[in-house]
Amino acid sequence: MLRKNFFLKFFQNKKNNSHEIIQYHSNEKFSLQDQINIQITEINQKISDNSTSLVEAQVVKLRSNFSQSNNFIDKLGKNIYKKKIDESINWHQTQLKELYLRRRELEINLEKIKGTFWLNQIKRFLRIIFIGFLIFVSLFIVVSGFMFIIYLTPFIILIFLGYLIFTKKY
Repeated sequence: MLRKNFFLKFFQNKKNNSHEIIQYHSNEKFSLQDQINIQITEINQKISDNSTSLVEAQVVKLRSNFSQSNNFIDKLGKNIYKKKIDESINWHQTQLKELYLRRRELEINLEKIKGTFWLNQIKRFLRIIFIGFLIFVSLFIVVSGFMFIIYLTPFIILIFLGYLIFTKKY
């Protein structure tokens, strides 16, 4: 009897006797979306700033590589600058990678909040399959064309020799 009452209490539907008004705050979800959008725009701004500074550092590296100076002090300075420029380029590249990863995480969170995550995942998967299929078809066309030329090489040589024999002037 004790087990029966336990299971009855556990699995019985309880009626809700509460007559309280439940409030739904939908603006919380929109405020979270707005915060994520603001963070994404800030990251986009940081990405553009880092990209421009990376390009500037690479331009400085190219200029220092193509500058011709035979002075010992200039060569010594060039070696010091090359190390610093390489460190700067590596730092900017790692910062860009981190910013891209952070932006991707925020976009995924935004998609999950909006409810379009799985739809976009399916689109990305289909896009990857389509690109893979295009690469496979293009490789197949290139390889088959190459093999076609290899198989036709004796006929092309035969036609070329026949042309040389008929155009030979006596």
